[in-house]
Amino acid sequence: MKTIHELQHGQPQASSQGIYDQINSHFNEQNHQQKTIEEARDILGEQAQQLTDEQIYDLVNEVQYLVDTWIEEYEKKTFEGKTLKELVQLDL
Repeated sequence: MKTIHELQHGQPQASSQGIYDQINSHFNEQNHQQKTIEEARDILGEQAQQLTDEQIYDLVNEVQYLVDTWIEEYEKKTFEGKTLKELVQLDL
């Protein structure tokens, strides 16, 4: 049986739990980004004072990308063309 909302709008109404989860997820992501920015500012010290939050966050992401790439390259050289993740999945 269709609800009044479905009859009026042709689609089910989003559950309040689903909306709550979406909002909560959004705020958790914002909190994580803000914490990352604050930690990077602490590490960079005075040099970070001239950078915007967006510049700091972009810098962190670029460095993380480089580190991930270098680690993957090292793993492939060490483990005959495979990463640790690939080796672990093969052993399961």
